[in-house]
Amino acid sequence: MKRSLLDTIGDFFESEKYRLSNFVPVCVGIGICCYFSLDSEPSIFANLCVFCTTLFIFILFKILERKKIDDYFVLCNVANSFFSSILLIAFGVLIAQLRTNCVNTFMLNEDVKKPISFVATIESCEKTEKGHKFIVSDIRRKYGDRAGELCKQLNKLHLIWIGKNAKEITEDYVPGSNVLFRAILSPIRTQAFPGAYDFRKQQYFKGISARGFIVKKPKILHYDQDQTTIRIYIEQLRHKINKKIEKYLSNNTAAIAKALVTGNTAGITKKIRANFSASGTAHLLAISGLHIGIIGFFIFWLCRVLLCFFPSISMFFDTKKIAGLISWLVVLLYLQISGCSVSSIRAFIMYTIVILAILFNRTPLTMRSVAIAATVIMLYTPEVIMFPSFQMSFGAVIAIISYVESGMYMPKFLKWLSETIIITIIASVPTSIISVSVFNQLTLNSILANIVCIPLMTFFIMPMLIFSLFLMLFGLSQPIIFMAGYGIDLLAKIAEETAKLPGSLFIMPTPSNAIFGIIVISFLLFTLIQHRIRYIGFLGVFCGIFLYIIQPLPDIFVAPYAKVIGIRTEDGVFFSHLGYFHSMTDSWSRSVGFDKRYNFKSKYGMKYIKKIDNYTYEIKLKGKKIIAIDYRYFNDDIYQADFVFILNGEKNENSALIYLASKKIKFATGNNRPWG
Repeated sequence: MKRSLLDTIGDFFESEKYRLSNFVPVCVGIGICCYFSLDSEPSIFANLCVFCTTLFIFILFKILERKKIDDYFVLCNVANSFFSSILLIAFGVLIAQLRTNCVNTFMLNEDVKKPISFVATIESCEKTEKGHKFIVSDIRRKYGDRAGELCKQLNKLHLIWIGKNAKEITEDYVPGSNVLFRAILSPIRTQAFPGAYDFRKQQYFKGISARGFIVKKPKILHYDQDQTTIRIYIEQLRHKINKKIEKYLSNNTAAIAKALVTGNTAGITKKIRANFSASGTAHLLAISGLHIGIIGFFIFWLCRVLLCFFPSISMFFDTKKIAGLISWLVVLLYLQISGCSVSSIRAFIMYTIVILAILFNRTPLTMRSVAIAATVIMLYTPEVIMFPSFQMSFGAVIAIISYVESGMYMPKFLKWLSETIIITIIASVPTSIISVSVFNQLTLNSILANIVCIPLMTFFIMPMLIFSLFLMLFGLSQPIIFMAGYGIDLLAKIAEETAKLPGSLFIMPTPSNAIFGIIVISFLLFTLIQHRIRYIGFLGVFCGIFLYIIQPLPDIFVAPYAKVIGIRTEDGVFFSHLGYFHSMTDSWSRSVGFDKRYNFKSKYGMKYIKKIDNYTYEIKLKGKKIIAIDYRYFNDDIYQADFVFILNGEKNENSALIYLASKKIKFATGNNRPWG
């Protein structure tokens, strides 16, 4: 039996020795996720010690492996693989901590109650549905007061200007301009509740210290051409392209066109976003591998066709390689214009590998190219693994390449339709899991919508937009942009009609981190190797889904300082107040599987909630008696309940939020991380 087990393990290592490298980014990613999931900042010295110790053991087993001592050779292989994984996980933790320390963004923690005036340099200016959005840097104030000292600490600001004046503005706020702003600054919101999406963490790594609401029309001071950097020049180019698109197309059409060309999605209305999301075509609005692939291979095909008209070139040179280099340069330019999102960078790295494979006569599309792209991105910006753009992008492409490598193909007469349906289904599985985890939504109509929308995007909209970008150099882009606009309108109409169909959108509870991890690791095990052991991963996915179905959900929500409390029942979620902390209560409602929220005073809540007086509620939930009372009327002696929620407590770190029957007090705690 021992010999049989060793032979099985040896067979696995022999058959998968060239595929085990695909797990390098997986192990590094696990380490990064471990670092970001900690409640407090770990010691960098301890991380270095763990890394060095693991490296020493790894080298030791590597030496023993080379000696190839019969049975011990297989055991050394196993031990070497195990310690390789631990080493890469430790490395992931280390690079995540080093990246966090290098970013070191100052984060505003308290509201600045009064508006302050300051001068800043515009990095980007985007037109939104209700006004304008600015990202500014180099914040300065000529006075040496408290506000002036604060401005010296700020890195970048996310400023929003809404209202009638913001919509009707005629000035052109060009990136690189020095502008006088007057705004009310406030901290970037933190997690709505434990486990919710951490927007503050995302902004920390983008270098944004705070957000602000502009209260007065910004005044353009001057523009210094001598200090124009490459980054500012690219932003100016993107700004000019956006202005051209706005000039020729209507508001909604222009908003989608800008999203496809420059990655500017700020102008897309909530209704359009909801339609694309419910129809399962939201990925078309975010520049990703689909757009990079369309542009790259369209230019590649066009160049090969044009080069065939020149026999002096096509007879003596490899037109395939020339076309590949030209298309790579075009894709590089488009990457800069599109804003360099995570998914587009991933696609660009993979496209680069494809072109290199063409130049060196190798197989272009392999799982190794995905592993290389993931590793490069995580080494440069490890934090992106925590954000949905990275997860969805790599999840979809891993699933598709796994299908391609399996060698399952349809008959030629069914190929186009069947391949489109199968690839859409395959790509939808991992993206749906991530969508449920992050956005709490699931759509079943994505196949129907994508069968029509993807060919429309591939063969009409994106080629027209690329032609229009080229013709902008000569001022001849207007008719082509108009043609692209008709395609965009049709795309939006398809999304709208599909969103109306039954099964377009389901609100799903958020899976726990453990369940989400089980599903993701099992999915990667099933797709990254071809040995029969991969079916353990297939079983793991189903186990994860089963655990997700039966997982317990939180019953009570408490907003900061107990301003609002909420309860989950089988009939819906109920809150003591719907006006406060709107985004938090909405996020929590969706995280437990409900789209609608109700007030304690509503008729739906009478089954669970009894109003004692204007300041007190009695709640019965799962056999427990809960009292919610304003802190001014709380009396320790008169309330006999399992829980007493003291509402509207004073805003200090030690204010008691929950009074338990066991006489123990739970205090509000903060997240002891650099972005906390």
